[in-house]
Amino acid sequence: MKKNVVRNSCIAAAVLAALAAAGWAGVCAVEQKQVQQHKVVEKLMLPKTGEQSVPVSYWYDEEVQTGDNLSIVLERLGVSEHSIQTFLKESPIDTKMLQLRAGQIISARVDSSNEVTDIQFFNADDDGERNLVAIEKLNGKWQLHAGAVDTETLPSLRSVVVTTSSSGALARAGVPVEIRTALKEVFADKFDLDNLHAGDSVRVLYESLFFRGQEVATGNVLAAEITTGGKTYYGYYFENGDQDSGGNYYDEKGEALKKGFDGLPVETYTRISSPYGIRVHPVLHTVRMHTGIDYAAPMGTKVLAPSDGVVSFRGWKGGYGNAVMITHGNGMETLYGHLSAFVDGVNVGSFVGAGSVIAFVGSTGRSTGPHLHYEVRINGQHVNPASVALPTPKLSATDLAALKKYRVKTDEIMKSVRGLDVMVSQVD
Repeated sequence: MKKNVVRNSCIAAAVLAALAAAGWAGVCAVEQKQVQQHKVVEKLMLPKTGEQSVPVSYWYDEEVQTGDNLSIVLERLGVSEHSIQTFLKESPIDTKMLQLRAGQIISARVDSSNEVTDIQFFNADDDGERNLVAIEKLNGKWQLHAGAVDTETLPSLRSVVVTTSSSGALARAGVPVEIRTALKEVFADKFDLDNLHAGDSVRVLYESLFFRGQEVATGNVLAAEITTGGKTYYGYYFENGDQDSGGNYYDEKGEALKKGFDGLPVETYTRISSPYGIRVHPVLHTVRMHTGIDYAAPMGTKVLAPSDGVVSFRGWKGGYGNAVMITHGNGMETLYGHLSAFVDGVNVGSFVGAGSVIAFVGSTGRSTGPHLHYEVRINGQHVNPASVALPTPKLSATDLAALKKYRVKTDEIMKSVRGLDVMVSQVD
């Protein structure tokens, strides 16, 4: 993984002090051209003979390329072919758990001897839920774990001033692609995140899942402050009412940032049986990323198109069972899984209007009971349907008061890096 390097100790100290005061820790970096260099001559003390060096290890990331499988990626990471074959042969886990997808990130830890000791990633199981897979080298042998892992969810903070392109600036700041996608969609009704100009700034606070000191997944954007064209826009993630349904984004006045679709994807439902996001199984303790929202509903309940679109897929889709996918323009696509039956005439290429019936709730594929699995993807990246595609509820007076308290807290965190050309990331 490319580490953030502290290139300006004065700014770094200021930021770290501010974050510590707010209850956060971080490391930071600024662009090299902005740093004033000074020549300093000091007499250095030589280490005493026989002193033990402190063992160090570090993590780095490897991106999966088209056509890669786990063997190819492990070989690129420096694992010997013999070790790979032995590991794959002796591994007790289902090979489906080891599936990869192009563009996903595999993290590897390297020790002081430049040997790979740990590998971890979320598998590409095509059923709306991915599992954290951890591989470690113990006593010279590779062992795989897909459960009973100890993780921690922490907030991460990134801050950057745009010098060229916004996408490049956010990428250099270490903002994950999932968070960049979510940010773009959250503020889509206000401005285009891709059209920021030099001098504009972005500060974003979001959830990170850490495992063994390495960020392995991201959750929701918690708060954001973006200044463009001389105007500053604020966004806050707030859960009101039924928290299982997820939260929505509001500005500093409590007004909805995004209108969302006009309707729900199902005619009626009894409860949200599984929300979007990272979760730990209460019994197995496996870490899973649920890529949609599950609506528990009676068998045969009508599934609706929540907005106008064109059917891009209809049929059997692995763990999703019977599924329908609809494209809505601007890179947005929705998926409806575990269906019992399709509506006649709704085929690939068909236009469907908002509120029209496209299928019926079922329990096909990998499912434990009748429900609708509903996903939203922006340019192929999963985003929280509750935040970008579902109707945004109006806040009550009580909710507005709660949002104000939350806003004060997050604004203090944002203020710690406001006006500084820094990139701040959560550390374990």
